[in-house]
Amino acid sequence: MAKIGYGIIGCGNIGPIHGAAIAQVKSAKLVAVSDVVEASAAALAGEYGAEVYTDYRKMLERDDIQAVCLCVPSGLRMEIAVDCAKAGKHILSEKPLDVSTKRIDRIITAADEAGVHLGCIFQSRFADDSAKIKKAIEQGRFGTMVLGDAYIKWYRSAEYYASGAWRGTKKLDGGGALMNQGIHQIDLLQWFMGPVKTVRAQTSRRLHEGLEVEDTATAMLEFESGAFGVIEGSTAIWPGHSARVEIHGSTGSVITEDGAIKFWQFEKRRAIDKKIEEALNRESELGSGAADPLSSLKTEGHRRQIADFTQALLKGRAPLIDGREGRNAVALIEAIYKSANTGRTIRL
Repeated sequence: MAKIGYGIIGCGNIGPIHGAAIAQVKSAKLVAVSDVVEASAAALAGEYGAEVYTDYRKMLERDDIQAVCLCVPSGLRMEIAVDCAKAGKHILSEKPLDVSTKRIDRIITAADEAGVHLGCIFQSRFADDSAKIKKAIEQGRFGTMVLGDAYIKWYRSAEYYASGAWRGTKKLDGGGALMNQGIHQIDLLQWFMGPVKTVRAQTSRRLHEGLEVEDTATAMLEFESGAFGVIEGSTAIWPGHSARVEIHGSTGSVITEDGAIKFWQFEKRRAIDKKIEEALNRESELGSGAADPLSSLKTEGHRRQIADFTQALLKGRAPLIDGREGRNAVALIEAIYKSANTGRTIRL
């Protein structure tokens, strides 16, 4: 069976998750990794028999690499992604694609011009329960959409922010509680509810005064459908709680915690409802990021998305989450920040 050769650029916290996920996809193979810290690259490469590079440009010269996973800090992705595109490599980037829509648009343009696929990691969309909710929405089971909310009330220690000089900076992190932490739930919310029309927001630093970005944010949303919504995000709440997404309509409501359905009820019952209700207390397949972003992070979501990206390359189709889809959550967070900075309601 044909295999897609992968390279990984950035072997820090999230790089090993990509490495493990690639190893679990039969039609994918990790060929090489690159990191400016050679020891980090060597540690990851050693697990999978991959080659080590400290200069990613040298790695991009390999003919046996067709796709690259970008796992570097957020604000470094645009320049590297453009280099990957020019080298003819398909790009699967961690979230966010970069820290602004302006920089993301440059990545999208470079990928389009080079004729390579661009994908963005939002593994929460690949959870079984996310698919069930999306299907129920498409079937019209919620009736008229009324409210859609995302609550990400987490805790990040001072040690967490000190673990990388880029963390909590505007240039490389792009934002705090929303751009770095809450973006998965924000992506799910707009995927479920549809495009946002207007947003009014406020942000603050309640605990981590040394940061350049927010550790607490609230936003009121109006979706294009006419539904309303709320986003609340923080990294200042001890000990941290499960991330919640709530979807409410005139004929049904669903609530998830850490990607797992905890409440599922519709006015008109169907056979699938009983099966879902019987599984309401099962553990999330994605893990929780409430207290620590990595301690409970599982590879299954990444495995499913990398498998989809790999099949997209083999079959010549677009990945389920392409660059333009990956842009949407950043555009919404950008609007939230603009509203908080100006005190105005922002129309997207």
